[in-house]
Amino acid sequence: MIRNFICSFLILVSIISNAQEPKKPSSSEIYQQLKALNFLGNVLYIAAHPDDENTSLITYFSKEINAKTTYLSLTRGDGGQNLIGSELSEKLGMIRTQELLKARNIDGGQQWFSRAIDFGYSKTPEETLEIWDKDKILSDVVWAIRKHRPDVIINRFDHRTAGNTHGHHTSSALLSTEAFELARQKDKFTSQLEFVNPWSPKRAFFNTSWWFYGSQEAFEKADKSNLIELEINKYYPLEGLSNNEISALSRSQHKSQGFGNTGSRGDKIEYIELIKGNKLEGNDPFSGIDTSWNRIPEGKEIGEILNQVEQDYDFKHPWKSIPKLLEAKMLIDKIEDEFWRTQKSKQIKSIITASLGLFTEARSNDPYANPGDAIEIEFEVINRSPEKIQLKSISYTGQSFAISSTLLENNMNYKFSNQLVLNSEENFTTPYWLEKKPKLGLYTVNDRELIGLPESPKPLLFTFEFDIDGIPFKIKKPLIYKYNDPVKGEVYQDFEILPEASLSLEESVYVFKNSNQKTIEVDVKAYTNELSGQLELNIPEDWMVSPRFHQVDLENRGESKTFTFEITPTTYGEMEVTPELKLAEKTISKKVSKINYDHIGTHNLLEESAAKLVNLNIQISDKKVAYINGAGSSVASNLRDLGFDVEELSPESITRELLANFDVAIMGIRVYNIYDVLSYKQNVLFEFVENGGTMIVQYNTNRGLKTENIAPFNMRISRDRVTEEKAEVRFINSEHTILNSPNKISKEDFEGWVQERGLYFPDQWSKELIPVLSMNDKNETPKDSSILIGNYGSGHYIYTGLSFFRELPAGVPGAYKLFANLISIE
Repeated sequence: MIRNFICSFLILVSIISNAQEPKKPSSSEIYQQLKALNFLGNVLYIAAHPDDENTSLITYFSKEINAKTTYLSLTRGDGGQNLIGSELSEKLGMIRTQELLKARNIDGGQQWFSRAIDFGYSKTPEETLEIWDKDKILSDVVWAIRKHRPDVIINRFDHRTAGNTHGHHTSSALLSTEAFELARQKDKFTSQLEFVNPWSPKRAFFNTSWWFYGSQEAFEKADKSNLIELEINKYYPLEGLSNNEISALSRSQHKSQGFGNTGSRGDKIEYIELIKGNKLEGNDPFSGIDTSWNRIPEGKEIGEILNQVEQDYDFKHPWKSIPKLLEAKMLIDKIEDEFWRTQKSKQIKSIITASLGLFTEARSNDPYANPGDAIEIEFEVINRSPEKIQLKSISYTGQSFAISSTLLENNMNYKFSNQLVLNSEENFTTPYWLEKKPKLGLYTVNDRELIGLPESPKPLLFTFEFDIDGIPFKIKKPLIYKYNDPVKGEVYQDFEILPEASLSLEESVYVFKNSNQKTIEVDVKAYTNELSGQLELNIPEDWMVSPRFHQVDLENRGESKTFTFEITPTTYGEMEVTPELKLAEKTISKKVSKINYDHIGTHNLLEESAAKLVNLNIQISDKKVAYINGAGSSVASNLRDLGFDVEELSPESITRELLANFDVAIMGIRVYNIYDVLSYKQNVLFEFVENGGTMIVQYNTNRGLKTENIAPFNMRISRDRVTEEKAEVRFINSEHTILNSPNKISKEDFEGWVQERGLYFPDQWSKELIPVLSMNDKNETPKDSSILIGNYGSGHYIYTGLSFFRELPAGVPGAYKLFANLISIE
């Protein structure tokens, strides 16, 4: 049954994620899907970031109510911190996107996004909506409402409390309440109406709790006449778990934020407050809304069939429902309303496939290929039921493959091998929202049908066409790559389209000290056999580079080699360098960046290979630095790149004897939020300072500190911060040594900062700690504690909330000069 053929075709935008292991639902999970099929109601939960969502409520609506429940996160969490690695910005956004998808896979919800970029903490919705471009994100929320047609919208945050919480949070609620009215209006965002119809949600709620009232006591005294009280912690015998046990598993997928959660059992109440829409009747958010099949004109007959299927469902022999399910499917395919036809057709096809144990797969023998390559594909099909199933064809975009019509005998495995030739103009694998350069607060996505999707569409979708008891049935499956790992076992990945080579610079920023020569390394990795070309660096014409080029010859795909260039600056300032590999017929200038974590798998980002060159007129000391690692950042590497002798240490390794080898100890960001061991290492660190060392503590959050004793003096960390990166910086004492030695610091050194000035400044400190800088956001009081310096014994203790972890990787010259002065203090 092996047939070979060659076909050329155009593949759509490639997906970023590892292919998920195919779902193989148990009979109890199939039954749960049946219940959802018989419920015609939708919920849209709206908030600002990954981790904002109430997984308990999402689990309740998806598994207890059986509503299709979608979480709209306006951002992908790009502006946060990373507790599991060094990825920040768009790469952190990729990680958190996948964590959300893992969470929804557990709690039963769906995931959706807007184009908004998380640019860090914002104090007001006015600032947020200006940076996001309000009309664009408002249109995305309206698009989500029209696309998902929710009966019920639930806001995580209160639209009436601007200034009391993160500006992104309040903005999500403000946009939601405005979109509630606009989504129904035909004259608003009219370009969307080519794809969707106006929609009128029935009700909007605010998911309130005691937290929004300041205390449990205040909440108990509050008027709750407009609140619905939901007892959500149901026990689901089909899963053997309570609602909160499931939601804890979902919440625990946010590993980059350290949100591991333990499930609870017993009663739990959630409250939702009606803020818009129809008056409530009782305690049901869907009251007055027909969520049965009678909701649609064609639904009566469908409902009668499917209600009988649910009632007669055989857990041991789920395929016995197939005749009735097929009968219902044919009726669903005739529903006039495209929205319900699409949603319910997808659901019933999944149920039919699972009930039959019908397995289909299209896999490549290789994990990736280049445009124009020929690839081998193996199709596998198996029917694990006694039903009569005929495989009629396998096709791609309407073009059938040359296979014989085959009767699939029960539990017999059928395989078909074929060859494909990829289009030579193929798009590469990369997240769709990162294909074009973003604006300040907005991803650039021009394709309307991509906006909101959590991932890029699957690139190669193959259609398996069957005849089941005389009724046509189709399944679409993407091309995947599968291999066996000796530890993990069977591992699935998406098949990827990659360029012939990846060019990677070792660093994103190269800091030159006083025009000194520096070696720059370019790693060339081949994604094709017999790669041959000329590697050059594009740098400013007046800078010197040697050699001018390298000849690259790599015989095998997967092979890599590092090439070195010596660069000598001739002017001070900031420049950009980009490597180029000139092949016979094309020039390659991109790199494949790989993100790999056990809980989300492997994900690729294809991006321009470029780095910033910063030539500083700067002086540094010869002090030896111990960097105690905290949450992910590149500060240690950045300081090393500047010329400091930096050794990275784990908190556990700290001893008096070890610290005696160093002049300066720098505590990584959030180190006191992460490591319990520091609660009894502080005396060693303070003794190091007392004996003449310098201890520099970078920012920690004020919640979840492992020790309150983070300074040898009284000091209390607050939530004070300065989010405006252009906020004026004033010198409290212009004669202070850190503003003068070894580098003179001026107001110009605070130009070009990114995302923010700093965060979690102390709001109380003892007289031994001396403030140096003053700054504040618009219309706020001065914040004087971004840097506090105190003499302790013979040494110096420094606490700084300035966001060096953002500024150094961004190559901000003034941040380097200031940090060099902190290290060099005498």
